[in-house]
This record gives sequence, C-alpha cells and structure tokens, in this order.
Amino acid sequence: MSKNKKKIPPVLIAVCIGIICVVVFAAGRIIDKYTPSKVKVDAKHMKEMYGITDDDIAIVLQDEISEYKAFKEEDTIYLDYRLVKEKLNSRFYWDNNENILIFTTPDDVIKSNVGTREYTCTKSKNNVDYVVVKTDGTNVYIALDYVAMFSNIKYEYYTDPDRLCITYRWDEVLRSTAKEAAQIRTGMGIKKEILTTVKKGKTVTVLEDTDEWYKVVTDDGIIGSVKKSQMGDAISVQLVNSDYEEPVYTNIKKDYTISMAWHMIVSENDNGRLVDLTAAAKGMNVVSPTWFRIVDNDGNLSSLADAAYVSRAHQLGMEVWAMVDDQSDTSQNDQVFTYTSKRENLVNQLVSAAIQYNFDGINIDFEYITEDIGEDYVQFLRELSVKCRNNGIVLSIDDKVPLASNSYYNREEQGVIADYIVVMAYDEHWGIDSGAGSTASLSWVKEGIENTLTSVDSSKVILGIPFYTRIWGEKSDGTVDSYKTADMNMAQSEIAASGAEKIWLEDLGQNYSEYKSGDVTNRIWVEDAASIEKKVQLIAEHNLAGVSAWRLGQETQDIWNIIVKYTN
Repeated sequence: MSKNKKKIPPVLIAVCIGIICVVVFAAGRIIDKYTPSKVKVDAKHMKEMYGITDDDIAIVLQDEISEYKAFKEEDTIYLDYRLVKEKLNSRFYWDNNENILIFTTPDDVIKSNVGTREYTCTKSKNNVDYVVVKTDGTNVYIALDYVAMFSNIKYEYYTDPDRLCITYRWDEVLRSTAKEAAQIRTGMGIKKEILTTVKKGKTVTVLEDTDEWYKVVTDDGIIGSVKKSQMGDAISVQLVNSDYEEPVYTNIKKDYTISMAWHMIVSENDNGRLVDLTAAAKGMNVVSPTWFRIVDNDGNLSSLADAAYVSRAHQLGMEVWAMVDDQSDTSQNDQVFTYTSKRENLVNQLVSAAIQYNFDGINIDFEYITEDIGEDYVQFLRELSVKCRNNGIVLSIDDKVPLASNSYYNREEQGVIADYIVVMAYDEHWGIDSGAGSTASLSWVKEGIENTLTSVDSSKVILGIPFYTRIWGEKSDGTVDSYKTADMNMAQSEIAASGAEKIWLEDLGQNYSEYKSGDVTNRIWVEDAASIEKKVQLIAEHNLAGVSAWRLGQETQDIWNIIVKYTN
C-alpha cells in the first residue's frame, strides 16, 4: 500500500531559487572582484602611452619616457641634440653659426660638418656609413651611433611600439626577479590592463615599493606595476657599463703651494718693474702679468708679452702664467666665443705666444661672460685645455665666488679640464649700487671657498685675495655718495691723517675705521696684515692649492711675511 508524496509549495521553491540566484550572483561578484583582468593594452593605447605618432620613436631614458622623440633614416637612429646635451653627454657642442658639431676629448677636438659622413680629429679624417649630424633649420639631430662612440651609454631598439631604451646612469638600482609569469599592468590593481608579461626568472628594475605592488620598468622599456607576490625581494644592484672607458683628464699639479700675484701691465715700460715689485715678495713662485686682451670680433689679441720679463722671472724662481682678459670691449665676447673659427684663432694665439715667449701658463680672466654665451665660453675653455695639455702649459681660470646668477660658468667642468681655478674672493662690495661694505669679509670669503669646493677638488683651488680696499663716503641718510679704491698704504695714510681709531671686527676678520669729512662719513673696512692672515689661514684649513693676490704693488711690505708663513 503506497503513501501519498507531499508536494513542495511553489512559493518555497521560488524562494529557494531566489536564494540560489542571489548566492550565485554574489559568488560571481566575489570571483569577478578577485579574478585578475586578462585584458591587454591595444597597440593604439600603447602608442598613446609613449606619446608617439607616425614615424616617431619613443625614448625611454632608464626609468622615464622622454619628451624628446627619435627618428630613423636609412637604418640610422637620430637623437635631438638638446636631449644629448641635457642627458647623455654635455661635452657635445653645436656651433649654430658655422654648422659644426664638436666633441672635445682630453687631447683632441673632433669636428663634423652638417650633412657629412665624416669627422675630423687634429691629425686624421675618419669616415662612417651614416650622416653624423642633420638639421632642419631649427633643430639639430645627431646619429645615435656617433653619440655612443663618445658616451657612457647602452641602448636597445624595440618595436610595437617603436621605442629606444637608453641606459645612461650607472648607479645602484633595485632589481627583482619574477617567481612566476608576472603581469605588468597600467596601474596598481588586478583589474588594470596588462602591458606585458614577465617570464619566470626574468628581472625588472623596481622604481617604487608599496605594500602589495612594485612600480617597475622592464629591460625593454615597459613601465607599469606588478604584484609583489609574483616577484622576489628587491635587491640593490650596481649598474656597470664594462664596454666603456672614461676619458682620463690629466692635469699639471705643482708639488708646492702656489704663491702668486697678478702684475698689472698697461705699457711695455711696466715689464721693467718686475724686479722692484717682487723684491719683498718672500716665497712668491708665480707671477701673472696682464699681457693679453681681446681687441676685436675675430678674437685677435693685443699683446705686451716680453721674453726678457719671462727670463727675469725664471731667474727669480717664479713661473709666468700670462693673463688674458675681456675688459677692452665686452660686446666682442658674443662674436668671438660663438664661432668655432674665432675661438680657434684666440686659442692658437695664446698657445703660440706661450711657446714663443717661453712662459709657463695661461691665466684666463673673462669676467663679462653673459648667460647667453656661457656654453660657448666653456667650449672655448675645453678647446684651450686640449692645446695646453698637449704642450705642457698650465691652464688657470679666474672665477668670481659662486652665485646662482653665475652658475653658467660651469665650475664643475672647469674643475675637470683646468689645472687650477682661482676664486676671486674680493669685490664683495664693489660700487655705489652694492652699498658700502667690506671688500672681502672673512665669512664671505669662507662661503665662496666652500661653495667652490662643491664642484672643484680642493687641490686645484687657489684663493684670490685683495691687496686693496675701498674708502666709502656715506651721507647721513645711509646712502653711498662716493667711493675710491685705495691700496694698503693709501688706506693706512688716510686713517692716520684723520686720527681715526681702528676697531677689530672679529666676525669680519678685519679692522674698521670711520671718520667725518663735512657731512660725509668715510668708512674703511681695512685690508692689512691682520685681515690677510685670517684669509691665508684658510689655505690649510680647506687644503687649497695656494693663494693669488690682486695686485703687485698695492701691498705693504709686511704682507709677504704673513703669506710666506702659510705657503712655504
């Protein structure tokens, strides 16, 4: 006998189905939420990410996509000169007036004319199978292979999208190796699109480390994010380009402390004063006569050079580092330094004179270089340094104390190519516009030295000191009415004649005097044996190469007794 089966109410079935649907939907949402996206970035989006269109080639500089683009012609890749100069090798120089690309090594000046397949060194001409440098009238482009000949870089070219990956910084980086196939995504999230997949065992560079993600760049220039769980620990690795040899810049270094002074020569008769002016100069071993000056737009020089002067200096135990300056007509600088042929003319005259007159060094004193031609001036120094190095001529360069406003003098490069850098640590206060004050207060001099030493090795730095001061006339309202430059004897005489007292200012490292002339207050921050001693003590304190004074004949005799104590 069978039993009647109970029927499940339709309502209960509907409820169950509803619950199942909700559970399935919720489970689907949960699964979807935690399931990584498999969507890959398409080709169009990839090109947009690299900012390229048409025939452009993206440039990945280590860990960033450059704003500059490369292009290819006849299987040769070309880079924008500005990119090369800014990032890859600052020693490339483009002469926009004569359309010449120049690269300067420690012992040669290498040139290539626009549109040619050759480059010339001093004694040879070399051919390559590509055009070295191109220009469209506005921009300049250099063949990548040519850049690589002289630069510490490595590069690889990839397609889809077209991109050039350049390594140019050889410092420590963090590297991580994939533990499994790892997806590089457009952002930190598993739903972000996939840029590429890194195979197990492949290594990437870690740019940023967060809790669950690394921001990375692959060796083929893909920048994105990867789950840390797919990667190993980030390990510091030193990058090395074993294929490249850094150029060696040899320099002349004297085995004694430099004790130098400039000798102001304004006529041939001044050359005959050397013996008298140096009679009391105990320990002085270098004299720098102001013999040369640029006189026209072609870089020609006026000269007061004298072979007999050099012979006398050598007999007195002094080297001669002849000075050239730009103080006749500073507007000539814009013409001379921006033309390769005119720079060559200037360089050849200086080096030829050194050989002809047998002097030992060249002292560069160009104080009126503007920022517009800063790069051209530095190129002149490079080219001159090659000729000096090859002929055993000392190259010294006079620089004002470093300021943000004169950084374009590029002391770091000067410190590589030159033998000595003279810090002209004077003219702290120099005229009515600057206001009354010390010519070279101790704190200001110290700051000038320390700022120079951030870019130049101390063994090359010579401290420039003043043998003069200024007497300031100040009105009752504090404005400067007048000033005059006074040598040490003149300043002492003025103070003695006025009956003024000298007061030692410890913070400035010098004596100070003031006295009235009618309604004008005359103020003198005195340069004397006491102030000079404070300055030359900085030579040993900062391990400097020596001292140089502006200028012979302005000092009192006791000054050399002070200097010799710290330079002997």
